[in-house]
Amino acid sequence: MSKSSEHLASFIAQTPIFSTHEHHRDDDFYAGMSLDTLFSCSYVGWYTAPPTPEAGARAAWLEKIRCNSYFVWLEKAVSSIYGEEEITPDNWDSLSEKIRRAHQEPGYHIRLLQEKAGYIRFLEDCYWNTGSDVGYPDMVTAVYRLDMWMQGFHPDSVDHDGCNPHANAGSVIPDLDTYLELLREELVRRRPSIAGLKCASAYQRTIRFQTVTREQAEALYLKHPSELTQEEQNRFGDYILGAACKVAEELDLPIQIHTGLALLEGSNPLNLEGLIASHPGNKFVLFHGGFPWIHETAGLAHNYQNVLIDINWLPLISTSAAVQALHMYIEVLPDIRTLAWGGDTWTSEEAVGASMAFRHVLTRVLSEKVEQGYFTLKQAEQLAEKIMFRNAQNIYNIIPVQARQMAQP
Repeated sequence: MSKSSEHLASFIAQTPIFSTHEHHRDDDFYAGMSLDTLFSCSYVGWYTAPPTPEAGARAAWLEKIRCNSYFVWLEKAVSSIYGEEEITPDNWDSLSEKIRRAHQEPGYHIRLLQEKAGYIRFLEDCYWNTGSDVGYPDMVTAVYRLDMWMQGFHPDSVDHDGCNPHANAGSVIPDLDTYLELLREELVRRRPSIAGLKCASAYQRTIRFQTVTREQAEALYLKHPSELTQEEQNRFGDYILGAACKVAEELDLPIQIHTGLALLEGSNPLNLEGLIASHPGNKFVLFHGGFPWIHETAGLAHNYQNVLIDINWLPLISTSAAVQALHMYIEVLPDIRTLAWGGDTWTSEEAVGASMAFRHVLTRVLSEKVEQGYFTLKQAEQLAEKIMFRNAQNIYNIIPVQARQMAQP
């Protein structure tokens, strides 16, 4: 490692993070934490079911998953926190006991985020109770999900998380006028405590959002899902998203959009070009670098000043792809202040792994840029601070937190 790389590695290891995206769970969730729970509630478990305790099952599973990026960074985090070099069938149960005992201490999961992941604040996408700060307002700022409103044309229509605005209202919302008024009132009421809006519809439908008239949307309202085609359901969601964009612009709320790795056919970020072009007053934050379409995301950010890129999740999906993407985004973005990162995790242990992966990617990219003469070491330090916390504070209008030097994760 060159001297500039060593210097940057040390600097980045000690620089705090403002994570722009987490699904962090409430206190009660952590009471029964174990190694099995960590795997089940991580991208490892999302990707492949964890093993049963039977003899040989754990060894076979570890052999299968060992090289996967999700597993690699979670294992590194567990090793860093609990002191085992690697996870094996022989230490599985003892590790579980260490994890269980540690989480008996009140607030332990938050201290892990602060002391091991190096977080000074994070944005919470609490999709099971949208707008919640999970009880930690000094550490957490919420975002608010739009998906249930986009899918709520009928009380029996729910978003991919099972949410519906009619259920929240306590009765059927009688007409589209009232529906739109309630949506607006909800966003205005929430504005003091939320930093942005979130659209995760890529898990349920295409993200090619089109312009829909009031008359077209009204004709769909309160029709049972069985009466509507998927295209008609999408059309209603398109109209509601357009209405939400107007409110978001008035309230200065960025709109986070999940791109890539959902319903693949419809999650290419290029599908968003019409929405982006038709709402120049909105800030659209494209999540996950659009993976696997990292170049398409770069193209949108190059051509549209209202596009921001968030590489949350990307270093966990593929560390090498994150390196390639970050090199490209640094070169392509017309305003480097529009690039940010978040962990996108449920548990603190996986957040530690996500932080380690991100710091690794950032160190490698900035070191290579310095060694290639692209910019100076001082400029690399300034850019690291921007991507790690300053940009997020500015994008989401969060009062800046005094940067402090962190212990190396």
